[in-house]
Amino acid sequence: MDKLHEDIVEDFGNGYVKFGHSELMGRVVGLLLCVREALTEDQICELLHVSKTPVNQITKRLEQLELIRRVWVRGDRKHYYLIADDVFQQASVNLMRLYEDNLRVAERHLRAVLQKLPQADEEEKAELRHVGARMIAMREFYKRLIQTHQSFMEEWKAAKKDLPKIEELEKEAGEN
Repeated sequence: MDKLHEDIVEDFGNGYVKFGHSELMGRVVGLLLCVREALTEDQICELLHVSKTPVNQITKRLEQLELIRRVWVRGDRKHYYLIADDVFQQASVNLMRLYEDNLRVAERHLRAVLQKLPQADEEEKAELRHVGARMIAMREFYKRLIQTHQSFMEEWKAAKKDLPKIEELEKEAGEN
């Protein structure tokens, strides 16, 4: 791997850690972003200097998250992997699922608070109202975040067809 590829792999590893994932998961994604041809798990291990067991687990998880895809290579029984066609959009879809999970958590606990309130004594009511207010804030926050995310995804789908081409940017860079 050249320095540019190493830097991309490293930055993705560090970025995934910030999102609570393993560094290796990010490094696998970064690596697959950099290659044009599908890679086997053995090739991924060799390029990243890691053992096969964690790479096997990570490729399975990334495949479940639809961030990479397994491809078939004629005449070979090994698993080959490519980055998903729109990996960034899919990552955003996965994040949206977390937002929806958090919304459900807030709604579930708010319902529980509201069910307990009628039978509670004054001290319990104060505690329940405190928790209820926090669940309301959480619910409303995630409702708005989901709405904003949905709007953004629609904008992104429309904007994708107008993304600049590398040749345009290459020409601009040459002019500067």
